[in-house]
Formats: sequence, C-alpha cells, structure tokens
Amino acid sequence: MNDKAKPLGVVPADPTQWSNQRSVAIDWMVEYIDKPYTCWRCRKDTVFSAEDQKYTYEVKKAPIDQHRILCTDCWRLSLAISEEIGSCEANWASSKVSLSKDKEFLSRWLRLLISKEEYVPYRPNTAAKNMLQRLLNEFG
Repeated sequence: MNDKAKPLGVVPADPTQWSNQRSVAIDWMVEYIDKPYTCWRCRKDTVFSAEDQKYTYEVKKAPIDQHRILCTDCWRLSLAISEEIGSCEANWASSKVSLSKDKEFLSRWLRLLISKEEYVPYRPNTAAKNMLQRLLNEFG
C-alpha cells in the first residue's frame, strides 16, 4: 500500500466569472485547490474538488465564501427532503382547510421538517413544526 498522500487537484480560477466582483479574494485567487472536509451529517471524509469549486463559483455563480458541509450523498438526500417540504408547503397553501384535518399529511410534513434538521446545522423551521404539532395534538 502506498503511504504517499493523494496529490491535490488544482484548476485555474477566473475571478471575472464570480458573482461578486467586489470580493477581496478577486485580487489574489489564481487557482482552486481540492479542499478536504468532513461531512457535517455522516462524518464521512470527502473533498470539494477544484473542478467542483470552479463550476460552483464560476458557472452556478455561488458566493465565493460558500463552503461545502455535506458529502454528495447527504446533499442529494437533503435536496430531496427540501423538495418534498416544498411540495407540502405548496399543497398547504392551496388546500389548508382540508389538509388541516389530514393527520397523515400533517405527520409526514412534520417528519420531513425534523429530518431536514439532520442535514442543516441552522435555520430549523420552528414555526411550522409548532403549527403542525398543535394541529396533530387536536387529533388526541
């Protein structure tokens, strides 16, 4: 087995493509380098590759100070949960009266909100969780 560390990937940076042209990094950032990190949720060691950084900052126009906290698998699961929460919110907006009496719907939405907190270390939707719990308590 080779004891040498895997060399880091390096990709040239083009700060003129960033969304924030006033970033202090614009004057000194010339390349992206693979950034190892540990997934916040599953604790798996992973890498924010130089290629992914270039795509994220220059194509997707994400803020240059944005850093990854989730591995790819956890990020995909988090995104799927967010999409399901969005669906619940849309359904609620259009059918609040009938859905407020639908225990299965309310329970599912509450479970999604709670599971989302496993993936994001900030911004729990406490108001929605409290509302759903209150409505569920009415079922006895």
